Amino acid sequence: MKAVTADPSGGLHYIEMPAPALPEGGALLRVTAVGICGSDLVKLGHTADGTVLGHEVAGVIIETAPGFTRFSPGDRVTTAHHIPCGSCVYCNGGNESQCLQFRETNLHPGGWAETIAVSGAHLNAVAFPIPDDMDDAVASLTEPLGCCVRAIRRSEVKPGARIAVIGLGPVGMMLAALYRHAGARVFVLDRIEKRMDEAAAWYGALPLPTEPSRLAEASRAATDGLGFDQIVLAAGAGATLTLGLDLVRRGGKVHLFSGTPEGELTRFDLNAIYKREITLFSTYSSSPRDLAVAFDLIATRKIACENLISKRLPLSRIEEGIRAIRSGDAYKVVLEPARS
Repeated sequence: MKAVTADPSGGLHYIEMPAPALPEGGALLRVTAVGICGSDLVKLGHTADGTVLGHEVAGVIIETAPGFTRFSPGDRVTTAHHIPCGSCVYCNGGNESQCLQFRETNLHPGGWAETIAVSGAHLNAVAFPIPDDMDDAVASLTEPLGCCVRAIRRSEVKPGARIAVIGLGPVGMMLAALYRHAGARVFVLDRIEKRMDEAAAWYGALPLPTEPSRLAEASRAATDGLGFDQIVLAAGAGATLTLGLDLVRRGGKVHLFSGTPEGELTRFDLNAIYKREITLFSTYSSSPRDLAVAFDLIATRKIACENLISKRLPLSRIEEGIRAIRSGDAYKVVLEPARS
């Protein structure tokens, strides 16, 4: 089968490799759509040679192991890549992404391939049948939307809350849509003004000015002079943390929904948190229940995600897709291995 592998220097290679074996109790999936996630790009240059990335997957079951009955060959499904155990201290505390099993499980070899092996545990816990009227590329957005659903839940957002989302990549746009769905007043900030305009048109968000002096004034005007109830850092958390602390109200929350490159340190004034009783918290990845909510939101069209698919490319043109994302010309690029 064809697949894209990464090397430790960050290079990508479109190669022929053996298809995975049918897993005991699981299935083989022919990948029809797989997204390029920002976390995939962060991992480039930090992987073992031959690693196959890609985890936002949809496809068709082509073979099932004896005894597996939830899906049959020919069924279209979307699946996530990690599964928590559901019973450890982390799972019981709502920190499913910290579960040791969660971090050890994965799809094999990875979604940037024509065929992947999916365990029965995955198929039973984090896989969903794709309805006839749902496009596979749209279905593949279930995993990133699930991460955002979990973020909203952990935010404990209240109707009428004033939320500012900083960074409008695909997850920033999803967060804006979900906060609006939860009844919040959503403000958005991004260096690309076109993205703020699109967030306004698609999700009813309110753009903020990018100039520092106008931003401070507009933020005060939008919040009765108090500051935002919550700031969500959906991109460049290291560079935008100080800005978030400047814009949040006393007693408010700053939500880290993005990290920094490995080893990069961030400096900030601890007193900006301590003396103002700011809650600083993070959300990483998804959980089975949040994936189920995300899939339902897409299936019922309560959250419109199709606008975020900027390009659909064969697997062989993955580098073109990555360039489009890095340049800001694309939100989500979905690879379609069957086209390669």
